[in-house]
Amino acid sequence: MSGRTKFYGIIALIMAPFMFYGGITMTTSDEVDCGGQTMAEGDICTTYDDGSSTDRTIEEQRSDNKGTGVILLIVGVGMAAFGVFTVVQIARGRQNPAVAMHQPQPGQYPQQAAYPHQPGQYPPPGAYPQQQYPQPGQQPQQYPQQPGQWQQQPPPGYPPQR
Repeated sequence: MSGRTKFYGIIALIMAPFMFYGGITMTTSDEVDCGGQTMAEGDICTTYDDGSSTDRTIEEQRSDNKGTGVILLIVGVGMAAFGVFTVVQIARGRQNPAVAMHQPQPGQYPQQAAYPHQPGQYPPPGAYPQQQYPQPGQQPQQYPQQPGQWQQQPPPGYPPQR
């Protein structure tokens, strides 16, 4: 889980109670609110949006307030669920550090499967033929050519073999 996701989850968990409070207040209150002002019988609520205005009676505004309250409750539930999920993931990551330890770190190699040889000897003795290289100034040792193998090329400066 990324740091940004953790941050948003914690913020959502902090904001969720405020969303619940606003939603419950708006859906259960008998007072009708219009832009922070309590409306009385016969008042008209005028709202402005993008250069146009909307007029609502007290009953229309009450219905609008209750609809907004329901939306706040639904968003609050979603934010609380996301916040709780995030906190559980954070706690689970701290609670079980062994899971993270099994993942290879940069510069490390994953653990290899066991081989049928003695531990501490890699590769097993006799797995590869030992080659001896000539020292500077020595003639290279000639090996007999076996059928099906490529012919060994001499180093630069030696005459070609035939």
